[in-house]
Amino acid sequence: MKQTSFYPGPSTIHPSIPSLVKDAYDTGILSVNHRSSDFMELSFAAKSQLRSQLNVPDEYDVIFISSATEAWEILPQSLTSKTSQHFFNGAFGLKWAYTTENLGVEVIKSPFDANESLPTDQINSLADWLCVTACETSNGTMVDQNVLQELFSRRLPHQLIAVDATSALGGVILNFQLADYWFASCQKCLGLPAGLGLLIVSPAAIERGLLLGERSHYNSFLKLVENARKEQTHYTPNVLNIYLLWRTLASGPSIEVTDRRLRDRMARLNSIIQSNGALDWLVSDAYLRSPTVITLKISDPMELKERALTQKMILGNGYGEWKENTVRIANFPAMGDIQFQIFMEWISNL
Repeated sequence: MKQTSFYPGPSTIHPSIPSLVKDAYDTGILSVNHRSSDFMELSFAAKSQLRSQLNVPDEYDVIFISSATEAWEILPQSLTSKTSQHFFNGAFGLKWAYTTENLGVEVIKSPFDANESLPTDQINSLADWLCVTACETSNGTMVDQNVLQELFSRRLPHQLIAVDATSALGGVILNFQLADYWFASCQKCLGLPAGLGLLIVSPAAIERGLLLGERSHYNSFLKLVENARKEQTHYTPNVLNIYLLWRTLASGPSIEVTDRRLRDRMARLNSIIQSNGALDWLVSDAYLRSPTVITLKISDPMELKERALTQKMILGNGYGEWKENTVRIANFPAMGDIQFQIFMEWISNL
């Protein structure tokens, strides 16, 4: 029996990946130059599917990058004149803030508790960018789109919003109009092998890039945009993952269907957890929980993980300050409903 990985990224990949890899090899696309017409057609097809399946606005540019971590660097080096404000309640939001700070940008840190909503009333007028982590993978929290709407409404005219959507993009409905700089890696909700990132930017973000005019890095934002608008890339890209992105999106359901499916699985799991004395939610308020990364408190995480392994299930470690008392479970779309049902039945019998 094959092991099932519930690790929250890299995680279980889309079940069609093996046959699609062979298809990619057979077509010859893996050997084409990334300035060629064949690659440009693939780039256009993949971006078109992304727009269609995830409701990305036509006026937003889609750019292929190496990872979400690269997007952490592009924002301060190319799009920030002086200051950014980072709202965070976990390890990855904090790492983003530190990365920005290390690149010479003044960072206003606005931490909040995992069991509290993002404080939209704490916007600092000095910030050029307001930075938000949509789903904090370290603790299983999510900033609801209504909260993002409130942040959008409260921001000052000169302020733009950046969203790390790494554990959200492809799993939940996102209103892209509420932010200017969205980014994610593809090894989580999009169900691909690691090695591809997506950057989705508004016309306002591009205007900011033109205003600052930064071009001193290989991945300077303006170079990315110019290449993307030609359906090319600023560096030799992960052609295989772009091909897999196109094919899996083309055969997959709409984001509305996926969102409902993940939330339904989350609701069924919640019923089990409420009747199980051995486990509890790290995030007590259901409104603040991510539908894609489940984080559960338990006295002995290692013992639970070892028991799961006997059932051919790999659970994720706790992370950061919650490493010693939690496990994390991916509720990503590539995980089949039957696999998730087996996991829930096992949990219910603990």
